Amino acid sequence: MDNNVRRIGVLAPPGNVAMERELPMYLPAGIVVNHNRLSRPSPDVTKESLTLMMASVDQAARDLAMAWPQPEVMLFGCTSGSFVSGPGTEEEAASKITRITGIPAYTTSQAVIMALQTVRARRVLLVTPYIDDVNAHEIAFLRHRDIAVEACPSFGCLDTRDIAKIASEAVRDLVLEHAETAKRCDAVFISCTNLLTMDQIDTLEETLGRAVVTSNQCTLWAALRHMRVDASACGPGRLFKSMREDASLAA
Repeated sequence: MDNNVRRIGVLAPPGNVAMERELPMYLPAGIVVNHNRLSRPSPDVTKESLTLMMASVDQAARDLAMAWPQPEVMLFGCTSGSFVSGPGTEEEAASKITRITGIPAYTTSQAVIMALQTVRARRVLLVTPYIDDVNAHEIAFLRHRDIAVEACPSFGCLDTRDIAKIASEAVRDLVLEHAETAKRCDAVFISCTNLLTMDQIDTLEETLGRAVVTSNQCTLWAALRHMRVDASACGPGRLFKSMREDASLAA
């Protein structure tokens, strides 16, 4: 065994544990994910705390770029942190990372829009762990991208550690409580990279008959798509299945 593998670099908030748990479960052979922590003054998921976290992007990106081989793509793995500055700003962290390291980058919010466009979703049931103020910012961000939010059930967590305590089964149950609303939409979008979701996607899609997109799912999908890796056999949901269509069109 050696370290000469293909790498994805992830910059994650300090309290984020879900990405490290979920992403490796759906990686094709020969690809690894390396993480580095951002920094922020408190575990509270608020606009103020998330905005201050942006100051740590420069050094965290430089540090992660020291890996050998370098990551082929880097991810700013925070949904709320990449939309909370206002509609139209969701690409700023990715542009900053690329400017500093020379490595192509995506934010989770960028990946969300790419994913929703891929599954042709214009109206969604939005499910989040956030407080109302952050939910309002997310709804505005989606509306700016011409995606309507039919409803937004939430766990109402202020502390990111409380988000990490939520089991994926609880997320599934919250979605199913709003099944009738989901069926009036094109897709369900479950937001937050610190929320475990990916093992529930296939079950929810089968039950609801709708595409289900989650923050970690679409962040990984965006990275592998950039790397031109077909992960349709190992990734969950219609989103990863779309990779087969991409591959056939490319051929």
